[in-house]
Amino acid sequence: MDGFDFAAQNRQRAVSFPSVREADTISLQLALNPIIARDGFRVRHDGYRSYGYVNPQENGLFIDKYDGRANVKMVVIYKNDRPAATVRLCLFDATGTMPDADRVPAMEIFETEIREMLSGFATPGAPQRAVEVSRMARSPDFANDTSVVQALFRAVGYLVLYYQADVVLNACRPHHVPMYRRFGFQKIQEPRQYPNLTYKAALTACFRAHFGSARSELPFLRGISTEDAVYGSLISGERTALYAPEPESPVNAPAAAAA
Repeated sequence: MDGFDFAAQNRQRAVSFPSVREADTISLQLALNPIIARDGFRVRHDGYRSYGYVNPQENGLFIDKYDGRANVKMVVIYKNDRPAATVRLCLFDATGTMPDADRVPAMEIFETEIREMLSGFATPGAPQRAVEVSRMARSPDFANDTSVVQALFRAVGYLVLYYQADVVLNACRPHHVPMYRRFGFQKIQEPRQYPNLTYKAALTACFRAHFGSARSELPFLRGISTEDAVYGSLISGERTALYAPEPESPVNAPAAAAA
């Protein structure tokens, strides 16, 4: 899944995030044009390279065969207008109604297991949609910035709502499995070698029955809804402020220098 890591001192408190400083603005945007996409691919390359997960690319971009498919959406996180992080969600739609949605990246190593798991949903009125969280990465410049991690996971929450997913899949490194358990995920399969990367990944999944508790218990998901302004702005493709400094009140503004 990921080209980022928590700093060692933060691993035991992975769901507790500090508030964003008043001077910071964190925003997010779907990569619906080449400029935003390039920001995301560069952050992904730099993040994965910083941990030695991929070989360096001459163009400084990390792109794979799933990027650009109709079933994929990538979000780029900006901090003070600097590209800081990125994450990609890929839809699997068992109904066959969405173009390209017959496959997600984790099927490169867990195809049989994923299809068997989802085949249990293929009955009238039962869940038939899954999304995979993949290619999560932070720029090395923000490697220890937990406010950026908070924004990443909140972006994931909005896209899960958008896709009306019934299962969230995640192929993550083994030492991240305990963290995702705290997020409501279950380990489905033991780690296997990921193609073209230098690490093994375990298959985890979070089912709809756990979504409600995750949204109420996890700080980075509290209050998300398809009705809020951030959701509408994000899905429309706008640069959307997730956390921004409060405008200064005239009462609290510094007094102007005397003439």
